[in-house]
Amino acid sequence: MASSPRFESLFGEWNGEEELFATAWTAAGAAQGSIVVRPGPDGIHFDYVEVRDGGRLDAHGVVAGAGFWWFDSYGFVPQAPGSAAWDGDTLVLDRSSDRGRTVMRLRRDGEGLAVELDTAVPADADLAPLVRGTYTRVG
Repeated sequence: MASSPRFESLFGEWNGEEELFATAWTAAGAAQGSIVVRPGPDGIHFDYVEVRDGGRLDAHGVVAGAGFWWFDSYGFVPQAPGSAAWDGDTLVLDRSSDRGRTVMRLRRDGEGLAVELDTAVPADADLAPLVRGTYTRVG
């Protein structure tokens, strides 16, 4: 995927509310999320923080070309890059490992940023909602 001016609409610092869906590892609930998206070589870099009762997740994502890498405070190292592609105005980040599959979608929603994260365990199972977030630009 070549560098795209569509990335520019995602740039900035975003804060918002998240709805978390129940999984085998966590209960459903609400969280506060923040995402900082910056330009990177042939893509973007972003930092993500999710804070909820009983926990915090810190993550760093890298999109370069058609590749996607995710590093988080849970400590799992990517086995292989995921994929990054545009579906209309939505950036779709898809990654799989022995633990399952996640698909993250980022898109501008009016003045805000919308993020959807779905998961499948095992990786070939049907995707199910994990996080839905709506964020507003800071500053």
